[in-house]
Amino acid sequence: MRHDAALIIRSQLLGRIEALQQACVSLSLPMLCDQLDDLRGFARRNGFEAVEGLASLLESVVAYNGHRQVALTYFELMRDAAGGDATGPDSARVYLAAAALRGCR
Repeated sequence: MRHDAALIIRSQLLGRIEALQQACVSLSLPMLCDQLDDLRGFARRNGFEAVEGLASLLESVVAYNGHRQVALTYFELMRDAAGGDATGPDSARVYLAAAALRGCR
């Protein structure tokens, strides 16, 4: 039963990421930041630290610079993080480093 709940949460997280990725080009910057904040909170509550960190960084980048193109790379990394089996602070550092290597600052 516990495994089924984890799969449902992972599926919900992936659905949220994909929906936000698709809507990102048409959302206003304040709305995009609000949606990212919701995504970050959901990820935090459910133990997806890598997704939480990426959403937080993306929210900061978008709010400061308005770089929507960078958002697409972050969403790709979030989908990878949400779909993978790695959890915890070490996986979060790996995905945040991947964002830095891809020039997502």
